[in-house]
Amino acid sequence: MDRDQVILEQGRRIVFLDVDGTIIAHDGTLPTSTIDAIRCARAAGHRVLLATGRSPSELDPRLAAIDFDGAVLGAGAFVRLGEDWMMQRTMSEEQARRMIDVFLRLDLDYVLQARDGVYPVSSRREEMRRMLGIEDRPGLRAGEQLDAEHVAEKAPLDAIAKAIFLGRSADAFDQVHAALAEDGFTVITGTIPHLSTGGGEVSLAGVNKGAAIRDLLAYLEIGLEASIGIGDNNNDLEMLQVAGVGIAMGNGTSAAKAAADEVTGTVAEGGLAQAFARHGLV
Repeated sequence: MDRDQVILEQGRRIVFLDVDGTIIAHDGTLPTSTIDAIRCARAAGHRVLLATGRSPSELDPRLAAIDFDGAVLGAGAFVRLGEDWMMQRTMSEEQARRMIDVFLRLDLDYVLQARDGVYPVSSRREEMRRMLGIEDRPGLRAGEQLDAEHVAEKAPLDAIAKAIFLGRSADAFDQVHAALAEDGFTVITGTIPHLSTGGGEVSLAGVNKGAAIRDLLAYLEIGLEASIGIGDNNNDLEMLQVAGVGIAMGNGTSAAKAAADEVTGTVAEGGLAQAFARHGLV
C-alpha cells in the first residue's frame, strides 16, 4: 500500500487496537458494539489497525470479516499495511538458539512465533495450542499433513520474532528474565492471565508495539498526536505511552492502566465502543 493511500484528512485519527482483552474478551466473546464501532470509524475516514502480540497465523478468523487498514503483529515484529509487509524484525538464528537453550535448561515449554507460522514444542503441542487458541488454524490441526512440521524442533530459526514460554512453577518468569533480560532480549509476563508469573514472552530488545507504531507513523508522515492506542496488557505498555492518546481497557492490568492516559470500560461493557464515541470516532 502506498503511503499516499493512508493520508489522514483533517481531524481524522489513526487507531491501533490490541486483540485479546480489547477487541475480543478472554472468554472468546466479540461484542457487536465493538464490530460496529470499528466499521463506523473506518467509514468516517479514520484508519484502524490491529496491534497484537499474535502472529498472522494466530489471528481469530472473525477479525478478517471486520476488515482493518493494517496490522502490527508479533508485538511489533511485523507491520502490514493492506496486504503489503512494511516491516519485519526477527531474531538471528544465533539469538533464537540462545533463547531456546535457556528454555531447555530451565525445562520450560514454549511456542516460537514467526510471520508465517507458530511452532509449539512437540511434547505438549496439543495442550499449548488449546491454551493459545490456535488449535483450529490451517496446518496446525492434529493429524493434518503439516502437523509434524509445525513444532518448535523444526522451526525456521532465522525467522523467529518472539516466543511464549510456560513453566511448572510460579518463578518461570523470574528465571527467564534473569537469564535473558541483559542479553539483548525483552522478557515480560502477564500476557496470558491464568499463567501469571509462571509464563511470559520473549522478544528482541527494542521490538515492541510502541516502537513499531512510532516507525510506521514516521514512514506515513503522520504525527503521533493523531494516534490512539487501546490495549489491556503488559505488551501494550509502549503502545499506550507512544500513542497520542493511550487508552486502557477496564479489564486491563494495573501496569496497562498506569501507562494509559485514560481507562475505558471492560470488553463486556462495550469499553472499546465507549472510547470510540468519547473521542469522536463514531
